[in-house]
Amino acid sequence: MKVPREVGKHTRDKVYSENDPYLPPKGKGLVDVSICKDCTAVYHNKKWFLDAKLYEQKKKLKDINWVTCPACKKTKENVPNGVVTLKGDFLKEHKQEIMNLIRNEDERAKNYNPLKRIMKINEKGGEIEILTTSAKLAQRIGSILFKAYNGEVEYKKHDNAKFMRVEWRR
Repeated sequence: MKVPREVGKHTRDKVYSENDPYLPPKGKGLVDVSICKDCTAVYHNKKWFLDAKLYEQKKKLKDINWVTCPACKKTKENVPNGVVTLKGDFLKEHKQEIMNLIRNEDERAKNYNPLKRIMKINEKGGEIEILTTSAKLAQRIGSILFKAYNGEVEYKKHDNAKFMRVEWRR
């Protein structure tokens, strides 16, 4: 088993999704019009979209392939690609504000690519743990928290680059 390696404090170190077993192999895609039966994301022109108008337009077609998108599969199987842990007294005092910032980032990420989203948020003790479908989203959440509130952020990326653990504390 390979040990995770440390990634610098402010990093754009390479986080690739090419080895993600939930995505179709490179060069191969799904049937051109596929719709996720769980989240209504639409697969069209080799890209996923989370667009209500496009969904309404495409679901009326005859040749629709109803599937479960990779993000919904990861969520159902509880297989995160990123884990963000939030700690500290500052978190307790500014929890709502911090969670709003994180939800805004989740919405931004989903609008850009619906396969990158928050799977689950767990609260235990004074900590919050956020599971994400992509390592890049976990990295991005750590980055926006640091930019907004400073504190300390630590990134641990596994060598296979499919999983990232981020810890933010202040």
